[in-house]
Amino acid sequence: MIFWILFSSLFNTSGCSKNDGIPITNPPYGIVGTDLIKLEDAINHSDIGFANLVNQVRGSVGTSGPASKVIWSTKNDYNLGLYISANHVFGVDTWDSNEESYFDLTRVNNGIFLGSQLPKLNGNVQLGNELIADFKLYHPKIPLSATNATIFPESDFYLGIIDNQRVIDNGLAIYPNSVQTGQALQIYDPNNRTTSSQTWSNVLVNDTILVVGYPQDRTNYPNGAVSTGTVLSDSEAATAIELLKAKGDVEGEIPYKPIVEFVAKAEAISGMSGGGVFNSEGQLVGISVRATTLNSQPIVRVIRITYIRQELASFYNNLPSTDKDKLRPFIHGEL
Repeated sequence: MIFWILFSSLFNTSGCSKNDGIPITNPPYGIVGTDLIKLEDAINHSDIGFANLVNQVRGSVGTSGPASKVIWSTKNDYNLGLYISANHVFGVDTWDSNEESYFDLTRVNNGIFLGSQLPKLNGNVQLGNELIADFKLYHPKIPLSATNATIFPESDFYLGIIDNQRVIDNGLAIYPNSVQTGQALQIYDPNNRTTSSQTWSNVLVNDTILVVGYPQDRTNYPNGAVSTGTVLSDSEAATAIELLKAKGDVEGEIPYKPIVEFVAKAEAISGMSGGGVFNSEGQLVGISVRATTLNSQPIVRVIRITYIRQELASFYNNLPSTDKDKLRPFIHGEL
């Protein structure tokens, strides 16, 4: 059984003074700033550059139960969807082991349809009720003391595989056949983002980012939501965490580690955990995992794709050759 908890800190809206140390920058694109916009409004926005960027990436962001996930790449040997989501979305005590590990998907069927969706192949913004198969592939080491609410960003991610098995949602836990490797994943990817030579990128201070996910608030955001924002410097991020700690916000208890994450001034709400964060070129830069407010400004913590890739590569390189042969086909193309 799968359990989910989303943005465990939620939003601390206690009074924040105007001298809290987070600078106000010009909103990217001149239109959005940190506001959250429902997906259907974003792809029809009058700012064509913004609308095109959203359309370029939205097909690779889907749901994971009442939360989110993002396809990093489809460049593996089977051209299936190698996706990333947050460990607190899946549930840290749902894994068989807290030790860093992978699943041999040629022998183990851990797939499930429940809550797993992607946008329609034709690009229709209506998410609909079609489910797609979801297989867990790899997770980093998770401290025994970690809970869904206290897990640090360095442990708060996992990778999985999506194939073409699809069913209509009937509200029950439906299980797919073993992962199907004979057909490339069919997704809405009008600019071939998931097969491009560089699907991911690092970020720099003041870079514009686009946050995409599926809020639990399906009344106001029935088909997903996006926001834009700017990346804070490491010193600004560290200052923000210290200020949150002083104010009693739980985010202040989660240390900032610049090699693992970055902090951006952007909006994200419950359900967007595990969703994709992209740069202005449409490259994946990370996944959103935690959010709060400071100085009445929303901020989001993002696990860097560079860190996720580094951890996966280190794990893979230390495997025996027989295990490498089992894992390689699913991650080849990004390592």
